[in-house]
Amino acid sequence: MKVTINGQPKDFPGDYEAPLNLYDVLAQEEVIGMMIAVAHNGNVIPKGDYAQIFIEDGDIIEIVAPMQGG
Repeated sequence: MKVTINGQPKDFPGDYEAPLNLYDVLAQEEVIGMMIAVAHNGNVIPKGDYAQIFIEDGDIIEIVAPMQGG
């Protein structure tokens, strides 16, 4: 399965534990517990809904974090 994360293509093996949800993807990207905002196919997803959003081939995920400075 191929998804795009922050503009970069990422492959998940076909035998990856199915079904793959957004929480699983974020855990693999090592961002769980960080202050982030996540969009799935253009829709902002509340943190409490990560496990209920199932990922399909071709999905687009954007992960953003606040930055300090100016």
